[in-house]
Amino acid sequence: MTSTALPAPDPSAHRRMRGVPDSYAELSDYYDLLMTSGYYDYDTYAQALLSRIGMHRDVLELGVGTGLVADRLLARGPKDLRLTGIDHTDSMLAQARDRLGERVRLSREDVLDLSLPSAFDVAYSIGGVWNIVQDGEKSWLSSHLMEEEDNEAALANLAAAIRPSGSLLLSVQGPHRRSDRTLPGDLAYTQHVEVDPEGRHTKDYFIEGQGMVLAHQRLRFRLFPQETADRLLQHCGFRFQESDDLLWHYVRR
Repeated sequence: MTSTALPAPDPSAHRRMRGVPDSYAELSDYYDLLMTSGYYDYDTYAQALLSRIGMHRDVLELGVGTGLVADRLLARGPKDLRLTGIDHTDSMLAQARDRLGERVRLSREDVLDLSLPSAFDVAYSIGGVWNIVQDGEKSWLSSHLMEEEDNEAALANLAAAIRPSGSLLLSVQGPHRRSDRTLPGDLAYTQHVEVDPEGRHTKDYFIEGQGMVLAHQRLRFRLFPQETADRLLQHCGFRFQESDDLLWHYVRR
């Protein structure tokens, strides 16, 4: 594997979330290859989601990406499942449309300016806008929004789109660390992670092949301690219900 020099972090990146197009654009051509090479077990997540969706039918995916989770849900779930997927990256949505066709309503949305009806029984995020990071007995809310006030605004927007007693399901994953992975086609994946004292993460993804960097993506996200996360979610109308190794379940009051 080649040695990759990291570009300098952009200290203002966390202030440009709203309105930024295609934040996964550089990685999107390799996204499916990476995600289906052991990064996520989509069939297991789909089954876990369906067990909590139960008899509900109006479902919202936060960060649909290229449609990998939605595709598994449709394959395993009831025929009358009404699935909406939102994302703010055009190139990812284009791939989702190719994969899902007319089976899913897809919409380009920014959670800070969410324009959805109050029509959903269940919303879920599998590594999307929000997820839960666990390391031993400790847990954090991971968010692509850097500031507490932005998370509060976005969660309030989400709560408005979920019917009372509806569910919010957040995936669980381990801590973000440097890692390397071999991919099919003689490609290699590397991720670098830098963390500041306030839990702001800068994560660089690299796809390399033939001695060169084929794609580089930089993302920013922040880990909020569990007490902060609980306060934010409760303030926005979500009550913790239960958790396991795959999903944390919140209920819309």
